[in-house]
Amino acid sequence: MAKNSTAPKNQKAAAARAQAQKSVKAQERRTTLGIVIGALVALVVFGGIVFYIVQSSQVPPLDSEDAVIPAGSDAETGGIPVSSDGVAGGEVPADVPRVDLYEDFMCPICGQFEEINAEDIDALRESGEIAVYYHPISILDATSQGTDFSTRSANAAATVADAAPEHFLEFTAAMYANQPAEGTTGLSDEEIAQIAIDAGVPETIAETLDDGIFTKWVIAATERASQDGMQGTPTVMVNREILEQAEVPYFQPGALRTHLESL
Repeated sequence: MAKNSTAPKNQKAAAARAQAQKSVKAQERRTTLGIVIGALVALVVFGGIVFYIVQSSQVPPLDSEDAVIPAGSDAETGGIPVSSDGVAGGEVPADVPRVDLYEDFMCPICGQFEEINAEDIDALRESGEIAVYYHPISILDATSQGTDFSTRSANAAATVADAAPEHFLEFTAAMYANQPAEGTTGLSDEEIAQIAIDAGVPETIAETLDDGIFTKWVIAATERASQDGMQGTPTVMVNREILEQAEVPYFQPGALRTHLESL
């Protein structure tokens, strides 16, 4: 009778041990899987960090020999000054408020900003009351369906500023007048060239707008803008300080001019 009563107990104990061993092995598999997943996640994160570092290291500084700089542009900030007579890269007064305008040709709000403020800014610049620096940057390439319209158009503006500086303002104004909708492929290189020709840029120069001469400068200038605090477009800086809309509602006609005249 003793053997008969002990056998079921031994069987139960063996079954319990077997189940425990299965649980241990299952836990080991889960632990191993967790370690593997954790390692893979860490690898992805590390890879992302490495990729960012590598990409950042490929962005040349504005004064690098690797980045061709438009004639007359500010090597420190990437701004293109426009003189009182409307020539890009020309001399600007030093004893007046400095106004830096950061814009992306794909940005619809930049188009609105230009429509509201361009005439006032031109009037103040022509009278010598302000010094204006234009920053054509590229932060919206991802919204042009793979055509990199922001970079291409900014490069075109830099090319005009360098080779046909007297037509820079006319070209930028025409680009906003023909601004494509955000999320489209943007303007083709041929369309940009035709806009330049219609704005007075010699055809021989317009034919070079798609050469990408200043592409690396555009990338470097955009990075510089980000380092200087630009978080979106348009951004207005006055004396190198970002002008917040809460301080000056510059989408209200005349508000920006009134503020600049009061400085």
